Amino acid sequence: MALIDHVKQICNRLAPLGWRNLFLQHGLDITANDLSQELSKTLTINRTLNGFEDFSQDGSRAIEPASPGLSLLYHGLASALVHPTPNNQPSANADDYPTLEELDIIENYIYSVANRQLSDFPNAVIAVFAYQYRQAPRSPHRVHADMAYSRTGVARIGTVPANYDASRRSFWVEANDGSENPAVLPARYGAFLAIERFPSATDMVLDQRPNDALRNFLFPVHKLFPGNECLEGLDLSLDWFEYHINEKLRKIHTAGNIPLFPGFDLNQPPFVIDSNNSNGLVRIQGLNGSALLIPIEHPTIVRTATQRNANTGRDEIVRFRVPVNNQNLFWTSYIIPSVGNARLAPEYVNIRHEVVTSPKGQQTLVDLNQSILDEDEFREKLVQGDYEAAHFIDDTCDGCVSVRVNGLSSSVDNYPAYSLVTALDFFPLADQSDIERWRSETVISLGEHFAQGSPDPLSNGRFAANPNIQNPLTSSLAFSRTDLTLTAIVGTRLLTPISPNNNISANLLTSFLPDAAANIFQPGWDVSLSRDSEGTFYAAYGLGSPFPEDAKLCAALNSFWPAVAPDAARTFGVIFSPTAMPMLDQELGYHPNHPKVRSGEVESVSGWDGEFGPFFEQVNGLQVNFANPNRSDYVSNSLAGLIRVNPLAMVDSIELIERMEALRLCIRTLPPNNDIVSSTELLLVVAEKVNDWSNRSDRADSSMTGPGYLYEFADVERRTRPTRDVRRNRYRVLSRFTCQITQQGLFWQQNQDPFTFQSR
Repeated sequence: MALIDHVKQICNRLAPLGWRNLFLQHGLDITANDLSQELSKTLTINRTLNGFEDFSQDGSRAIEPASPGLSLLYHGLASALVHPTPNNQPSANADDYPTLEELDIIENYIYSVANRQLSDFPNAVIAVFAYQYRQAPRSPHRVHADMAYSRTGVARIGTVPANYDASRRSFWVEANDGSENPAVLPARYGAFLAIERFPSATDMVLDQRPNDALRNFLFPVHKLFPGNECLEGLDLSLDWFEYHINEKLRKIHTAGNIPLFPGFDLNQPPFVIDSNNSNGLVRIQGLNGSALLIPIEHPTIVRTATQRNANTGRDEIVRFRVPVNNQNLFWTSYIIPSVGNARLAPEYVNIRHEVVTSPKGQQTLVDLNQSILDEDEFREKLVQGDYEAAHFIDDTCDGCVSVRVNGLSSSVDNYPAYSLVTALDFFPLADQSDIERWRSETVISLGEHFAQGSPDPLSNGRFAANPNIQNPLTSSLAFSRTDLTLTAIVGTRLLTPISPNNNISANLLTSFLPDAAANIFQPGWDVSLSRDSEGTFYAAYGLGSPFPEDAKLCAALNSFWPAVAPDAARTFGVIFSPTAMPMLDQELGYHPNHPKVRSGEVESVSGWDGEFGPFFEQVNGLQVNFANPNRSDYVSNSLAGLIRVNPLAMVDSIELIERMEALRLCIRTLPPNNDIVSSTELLLVVAEKVNDWSNRSDRADSSMTGPGYLYEFADVERRTRPTRDVRRNRYRVLSRFTCQITQQGLFWQQNQDPFTFQSR
């Protein structure tokens, strides 16, 4: 069947669901008898319609050959801002929207009507790109909605199957069964003819970096898809391949210099898990002209693993002996030192789960956080070492996605894509690049707001991909050490130069491109930097073992490098690295002794990480009660299913920026004046969002109206006090500050003093 006939079927299915009426407002009838002529005619496009405001000013037809961003039909069907309902509100019925397969067919048709030949693309190569249609502020040029392409894709693990949200035109992090289980997030890849060159003045490289003008990039010029309509005179078919590897546990022993426990084999799972020895990492699913790289879901995001021990002949929990006189601790995580800025093994390893083996070989996993109640004894156990700690696996990995294009000459060079399968995305509607733009435009210096790093997106990185990844298509190495632009995001050229739209807008779709992931640093969230004798490169094995081990440290140290990861600094009462991106009380969790729980105003529920946030309490004077970072164990919480994406999933970049702006206003206003967020000694204890101050009886002034925030800070005595619960600590409060923030400014008071107003 010809592609136009497939397009007809799609249009005929969607037409009675509201799409025909919607497109008729632009003069396009998707039920026309001669659909190909209808799709190619010039239209009078109504860009005042909701969802079409960011359609390209240069677009004038339903289908523009070889240009999805100039094709009105594709924009309407693919944009997360467009809906077939009369009020342009999302429909709850997924069948009202095109499927991914249908969008793929529309893309194929767009390129088919270009009537191109392979000879039209001299020096072209085959390249695999992760790609996504995005609204204007997130497109490579930020002028109009358009495709964004990267040679790196970022899929994410989960505990339930992928959930495609048709109204968002993307996969969603929450399960579709109403549970709180995180869904895996696939990445979509396509095969393209691409041209390698230095970027010209009109080439689109998102947020160009210094020296990019001297770097080679691959720019996609023509999508490759099956059939005889892709390139004249050729009949193509596509075969997709993947190879991924998780070798964290092996690296702990080879590069981390921890002796292997007798009887285990370093070269077998779980020490090394790859696509050759396991089907538990990922799978690849072809759509038509594109493919999905889908992580395999598992019941929990981390788990113990067994291996047949050659010495005992039994399947045993894989484990290692904690070094004697262990001084390599950060809080209670074991540290494998980095080499400069490179991590040759997971920098942080969980050692708080002891494996106890009986004389008969029966094994028990003992959570030391709960089994040792005395704090000094607990610490001494970790320092003395010489006990058997369990290894955990977490299914994060890196690898490549390759394609074989049958029908094209084997002499055409073929470049795979770098594929990362990373930790959960707790803020799917907030991207690294959004926060970095705000940071660069608002903060005077990098360290003024983030004490421990910055929100640098992976798309800004210019390192080679893991050079040890095998290409399953050729059985050779997948990536060159000199290829430094794999994580960049590129796009097509603009026809009419227009100033970009740098506004940060509400986002609806989740992204699997590198601007929604974190660049390297430490501890790290999505990828790390490794090195060997020939140079540095990206690799997944430098992240914590398992990843929640350093996710805790990232979160506790004001979100550290990722910045669009949860900021749990106030959960753990961290003063040396103050909160930079305030999480609300309900997101951090209400402890059973929280005043609002005791009064019956809210129910006690743990936060996104299974912990409880801080709160004020009267115990021999006013105190701040907070989580003990030495006892908090995200691995234990992961095993118990307590790590959740739901509390944070709907928080977007705009909301995060508003919270940070409110925080900055408070810190520079409260004593001492002109303090900065990254070095304040005030501890944020209470953070609530206020929908309308006029509905609050506790507002400082009757003139207060509209939305805002309630923040309460404490100046505390710098001495940690234990509680009866080893999981909680206290600080004695020296002074309490209440801040009521509105769009106009800040009303604040110290202790019971009168409120003072400070305008923004």
